[in-house]
Amino acid sequence: MTSANVIEYRIEKDGKIVGHHRQHLLCKTNREPLLKFVPASDYIITPWGYDEEEDEWEGKPVNLEKFLKTYY
Repeated sequence: MTSANVIEYRIEKDGKIVGHHRQHLLCKTNREPLLKFVPASDYIITPWGYDEEEDEWEGKPVNLEKFLKTYY
């Protein structure tokens, strides 16, 4: 499995990194570990990873509550 098949997520609160989540795209989605960040509205989640050429990319930061409602 290449790193292009993995999305890393950085969890932040008040500008500080407080957690990390990892999702392999070829595996069943598991957002349950994100439920420990309560209240979710206080946290920001930012996706990032590496593409096929191993270049790092970073997605748009999203409020964790919105992320969970959209993707969970």
